[in-house]
Amino acid sequence: MARLLVGLPSLVGDIEKYVKRFDMVELRPVDMSIPRASTLRSWRKSVPPGFVFSVVLPRIVGELGTGKEVDDALATALEVATQVEARCLLLSTPASVRPTAQNRKRLGAMIERLPRDGVVLCWEPAGIWEAEDILAVARGMGALPVVDAAREPVAPGPIAYTRLRALGKASSIGAKAMDRVAERLRGRREAFVVVDGAGEAARVKAGLAVALARGKAQPAGPLLVRPGSNALLAEDEEQ
Repeated sequence: MARLLVGLPSLVGDIEKYVKRFDMVELRPVDMSIPRASTLRSWRKSVPPGFVFSVVLPRIVGELGTGKEVDDALATALEVATQVEARCLLLSTPASVRPTAQNRKRLGAMIERLPRDGVVLCWEPAGIWEAEDILAVARGMGALPVVDAAREPVAPGPIAYTRLRALGKASSIGAKAMDRVAERLRGRREAFVVVDGAGEAARVKAGLAVALARGKAQPAGPLLVRPGSNALLAEDEEQ
């Protein structure tokens, strides 16, 4: 059974109370207020060793521009990642970053600026990218594509990262969608699941745990590999 880690796109409330309900949280340096380094280090010490911090790089970094403002924003985010010993670094590109040859080069160049040792590098595209294109580009960069597993297939491999997006304030993930997500996460070593809304996330966490426990885990299929990359998408899950 996959190691299921469910959390929110930002910290809600006190960290000590938060970790009693969830297994991971996304932090968004620059775009949202982040405590000083000493507080971040205290967060890391106050949570269980298996709790995951995922740092989402600032919007200006996701726009794939260049210049001092981009460099400063990236440096701030990477420092936050260091302080909390982030497990994941997530580059989110806006819809304006279309699937052109130039943007592919810019995307690859930005990913190359990110540390790899002990970190899961993730890429979450918005806009008109096709599913096959997302998988191919992510594979070439040695990054893990982030998709909505309720609506899209998840990349094969030992690790999955999904963002379950709400369609409205009253929306929730139904039983069929929950089973679909569970099936797409089945057989993974780790499954990072980010859900909007604390109440919905708690329900999803409980529902997925039950759904994943049902039936026999199936192989995740062939894995995405980039020669010389780190262990994110390695052929051997133990690497």
